[in-house]
Amino acid sequence: MNGFERRKEQKKNSIRRVALELFKVYGFNKVSMNDIARKAGVSQVTIYNHFGSKEELVRDVIKTLCVDLLGKYRAIIKGEGPFLEKLETILLDKTKIVGQFQGELIQTAIQNDPEIQQFIEPMWQQEISQLTVDFLHEGKEAGCIDPGLSDEAILVYFEILRKGIQAGFNIPAKMERNPQLLRELMSLWVYGLNG
Repeated sequence: MNGFERRKEQKKNSIRRVALELFKVYGFNKVSMNDIARKAGVSQVTIYNHFGSKEELVRDVIKTLCVDLLGKYRAIIKGEGPFLEKLETILLDKTKIVGQFQGELIQTAIQNDPEIQQFIEPMWQQEISQLTVDFLHEGKEAGCIDPGLSDEAILVYFEILRKGIQAGFNIPAKMERNPQLLRELMSLWVYGLNG
């Protein structure tokens, strides 16, 4: 990468970071390209040159967020510490994320944008499901998850929950209004109704 390309990528990353900060606080709809340009110290034209449109910038930010979160959760799962502590860390982080973006993240990422869905689906199929299986094996070894459950059954169950949340009327909106709901659903997923 030459100097020009490196500076261009640095500027794009700077715009992306500023957009993410603003989106987290104000949501996608209330943040204008002018707001982003002003805070990033660039012109709106620069943003359009790098991203094409606000919709493309939003997609780019969400995709980057997904990749970053996958890396973060991979590090937690593969890191040291007891299973339940890792699970709690992940649940607390997911609860925090659901409370951000003025309730627009799940609606934008899951329900309303096929391009983002097409980005996330292969990620799920190729990496997240295996990472989930590895993590659940750790839970089985720790005595926190029934060792008699097959990986296939666990993944099918998780897929049912994931697709059900996506398809359910107002479920994502309810989770964003009430971050504790996500924590409770995750607890149900791991522990069942018995707790």
